[in-house]
Amino acid sequence: MVKYQRVFEPEDQKWFAVLSGDNNPVHLDSVQARRLLFGKPVVHGIHLLMWALDSLLVTTKATCRIESMTASFRKPVYPGDQVTIAHQSSGDNSFNLEVTSVGETKAKFEIELCPTVNVSKEALQVDARVPLLRELESLQDDDYLERKGTLFLHLPQAEYQQLFPNCVRWLEPTQAATLLAISRLVGTECPGLNSILHQIQVSDRSTELGTSVRWRVTEFDERTRRLPISMESSHLSGELVAFVRPEPVRQPDSTELGLLVHRNEFSTQHALVVGASRGLGEVVAKLLALGGSRVTATYNLGKDDASRVAKDVEAVGGDIQFLEFDVTKSDPTVLLDDSNLIPTSLYYCCSPKIPMDRTGVFSTRILEELLQYYVVHFIEMVNVLAESNLNRIFYPSTVALNDMPLSMREYAVAKSAGEAACASIEVSYPNISMYSPRLPRIQTDQTASILPVRSEDISLLVLKHLRNLSSQNVNI
Repeated sequence: MVKYQRVFEPEDQKWFAVLSGDNNPVHLDSVQARRLLFGKPVVHGIHLLMWALDSLLVTTKATCRIESMTASFRKPVYPGDQVTIAHQSSGDNSFNLEVTSVGETKAKFEIELCPTVNVSKEALQVDARVPLLRELESLQDDDYLERKGTLFLHLPQAEYQQLFPNCVRWLEPTQAATLLAISRLVGTECPGLNSILHQIQVSDRSTELGTSVRWRVTEFDERTRRLPISMESSHLSGELVAFVRPEPVRQPDSTELGLLVHRNEFSTQHALVVGASRGLGEVVAKLLALGGSRVTATYNLGKDDASRVAKDVEAVGGDIQFLEFDVTKSDPTVLLDDSNLIPTSLYYCCSPKIPMDRTGVFSTRILEELLQYYVVHFIEMVNVLAESNLNRIFYPSTVALNDMPLSMREYAVAKSAGEAACASIEVSYPNISMYSPRLPRIQTDQTASILPVRSEDISLLVLKHLRNLSSQNVNI
């Protein structure tokens, strides 16, 4: 068995986007990707596949083509992750390849190669210009079944040589360009903006399409969001399967929430809501402001989202201001010094992306990151704010602590430590009332999934807990 390792860097993503024409923000834009399914940019699936082919061709001594190939993309790979690929021969020209990272299988490829004595002129005549980038659109369910089209093949030589030098030397150009076109097809054409590449099954079936790929959607399952697409090109045809990714979750606007909250029920509070540009923190900030609280809210990357929330609250007369603040890098004293902030209440709603599909080896790296958010920086902030007028803290915990699900082990351990930190704060600061409810699953960007999952109504749930905290006796 042969193994290779590497780390995909953000710069590699940019090179591949130029090479393939797949400029989907899920691969390139950390601000947009934070609201998408994986919470941060992910490596292009075809980038993984092309790297696998390139490493497989290290010892090749003759030009070859793909006779058949099955590719299965199981879990995302993130830039910065160390990944390992293992090659195992299953015949003279057949290979099984497995990509792993952090103790998990990320992708599997079954590839059969065939030596090529003479490369046809047609196989060499691929457009060497970079594909034109297009503006991505978000399709509706009714649009998918009628989707079909043709993509011309591109193989920009400088970018191709930079990323896959062994493929340049040994793999037929038309086939390489076809694989790159699959990334462009799924990422920009169909499903396009909200896409996940899941599987590819192709073989070398000669057609008369020359240097283009013809594709069409064969069906669409609205329940599972599964989207099979047939494709035909010169010397490589078959089927790929994509999934339609859920769009960012829209939380209730202030007009809707205003029907639930009493006008002045939170008017005695000056609230600091950490992490309020989306999700749970957004709803907390809106309800407090609509209930008469003066709200100071923070955001990290989501400046546009913060502006949207502020305008929504102010449109119905709420009092809210947003400050840029990164809990992992910023000194909490800056909040007090720069904004004349003297909060009576802290609502700690910030969070990194929670890994909810972890089934591999327990990751101390993931645990350390979560502990920084849920324990270390939380305590640092409380220690600073406790010197002012702070008398209430809302620290949302999770029902995952009740059963410790395998898929959320690191998260559950970190939140358990967070609850212990809350208990310690109560001892250290007896004038501060702590409230740390174990919340069930609610609909946010964090909990978004392809398949529909039952979740609690976020408006009523959050309002209930805000009222519980507000009703507690505190020393003011």
